[in-house]
Amino acid sequence: MSQPTPYFVRPTKRCLSDLGMGFPALELPLHQVEDALVAKAQQVPAEVAAGSAERIRAIKDRIWFKVKVSSARGAVTELDHAVDHGPEVAEAGAWWWMGAAGKRQEDSSNDFYRSLTAEVTRAGRGTGSTSSEHLLPADVDIRRLEAELAVQITLSIRRVVRKVIAASIKTGRACAATFTHHRIAALVRARDGEAYLAVTAEGFIDFRLIAVILGSVPHVAHSDWLPEPQGVFGINPEPGQITYSTMVSAASQAEIMEEFSGEDLSDL
Repeated sequence: MSQPTPYFVRPTKRCLSDLGMGFPALELPLHQVEDALVAKAQQVPAEVAAGSAERIRAIKDRIWFKVKVSSARGAVTELDHAVDHGPEVAEAGAWWWMGAAGKRQEDSSNDFYRSLTAEVTRAGRGTGSTSSEHLLPADVDIRRLEAELAVQITLSIRRVVRKVIAASIKTGRACAATFTHHRIAALVRARDGEAYLAVTAEGFIDFRLIAVILGSVPHVAHSDWLPEPQGVFGINPEPGQITYSTMVSAASQAEIMEEFSGEDLSDL
């Protein structure tokens, strides 16, 4: 099996239910939920690469691996990179999933692996094999992944906007950050005892993302921003660029500078 980088294992909704948990806030990726078994599952991809992972032999239709912490047990698999995924999985690198969890209860019909064996056997009845397809991520798991990705993009944009503003406050010049297909620039300038901020965005054709950019500055309402199609402060927008300006308070500037007080801003 090929190995993703970085390695992480997401619990499915079914697995979280087995653990007595629901989906956490979108800001928290599922592989980071506070649970000992989920934390232990993060080691499985490396164990598979090293040849030390223990396979669940009773499941015949695809390869699943055991996860053990105290009496807690789980089942982890890697999606087939060729057929088992959509673009969201590939974008996030979410190849590894824990599909079920339970408790080790030796000599009991409620033992996790015994119950799991019975479950996949019933699901595969008439096929001549077991079926663990229902343990793979379902539509709700992919929708959750999509939502997480959207939140991560939003948080990343907000942080970059504030960082280029911090760099401009510190240096007194226009500062910019470039992504693969996007660019954000900011210039803070004092005038008549007040501070003005101009932000230029390039490559952001989705106005929902523009709203995220403008909403990234603390204590500034969306209605306080003015479009500057002809440019401002010597910034002349080029084709594909959008420039907005606003007044920015001392409190807003101080909050932004505090956020990046320990970071090197010289590369912007």
